[in-house]
Amino acid sequence: MATVMNPRRPHHMTSPRTMTQKICIGMGVLFVIVGLAGIIMPGFLNMHLSLAHNFIHLASGALALWFGYADNTRKAYNFCIGFGALYGLLGIAGFIFGEPGYPGVGHMEADENLLRIIPNALELGSADHTVHILISAVFLITAYAFRRSRAEAGHRVEEGRGRSNFTIRNSRSNADLPNSESSLPDVELGRSDVNRKSDSQRRSEFERRI
Repeated sequence: MATVMNPRRPHHMTSPRTMTQKICIGMGVLFVIVGLAGIIMPGFLNMHLSLAHNFIHLASGALALWFGYADNTRKAYNFCIGFGALYGLLGIAGFIFGEPGYPGVGHMEADENLLRIIPNALELGSADHTVHILISAVFLITAYAFRRSRAEAGHRVEEGRGRSNFTIRNSRSNADLPNSESSLPDVELGRSDVNRKSDSQRRSEFERRI
């Protein structure tokens, strides 16, 4: 929960976190768990978790947690966009440029889509590419849903302002009428205007005849 100061109250108040912040926090915890698990089990979930790969997971988790707990919701949104795009491109590049081979890290099995970013230090296989694409989808879909919800909320606010402005204009126009006419329907007001006009025409004709 984000901490927000209220000048009217001496104590702190908490505001609910956005979906992008919640996803950043949840994925940050997941990254940290995978990073720690990879140190103990380099082949965890059939991934190629070398020391460099585990360090990247831990750093990614720390960044995700930092952006998730930040008070500025825009930071979490930008992180989801940037991080999601980066992991998506990395996963797609792995399937496109990966080649069959044996990884040089530990005693891992051969992979059909082995991508050697740093030979014998940072090598990614098919399981890594799949996980990276899934991570990308989670971040990008969350960012899209957050942006759409904000746009719909802004549209509802604009509609509410339009209704309130229309009500104010109507109340002002009614206030300009006499009390006896402000309570009459529009049809009756129109008839009274016609009657006044016909009376004035008859009076002017009578004066000309005299």
